[in-house]
Amino acid sequence: MPSDATPNPLSFLPLHPLEFRILMILMAGPSHGYAVVQEIEARERGVGKIYPANLYRRIRDLLARGLLEDADTPRSGEGDPRRRYFRITELGKAVVSFETRRLQDLLDEARARGLMTAKG
Repeated sequence: MPSDATPNPLSFLPLHPLEFRILMILMAGPSHGYAVVQEIEARERGVGKIYPANLYRRIRDLLARGLLEDADTPRSGEGDPRRRYFRITELGKAVVSFETRRLQDLLDEARARGLMTAKG
């Protein structure tokens, strides 16, 4: 197999929940770690405090696996030049799509087995 072959997105599943949250947030555009933490903590009840060491370890792993890449610091007035910005790669977007489908399938199965009720 050639070394430049694109990895199969399915080979990254299942994602760790924090990795999935990071990737989902970055689908909206590049951001820095602190902003990612703020968004996760604001949106997710019960997620608790996200410690910087845990967040940056997950980001480092996502970078190493090619799901994230460094992004340019936004132009003056649009970002903080002191921070490191990240963006999701095309591979990362594909992985998010497959992980979303995997989780939806699990929820559908749980619902079909009467383990949860449908909303609304």
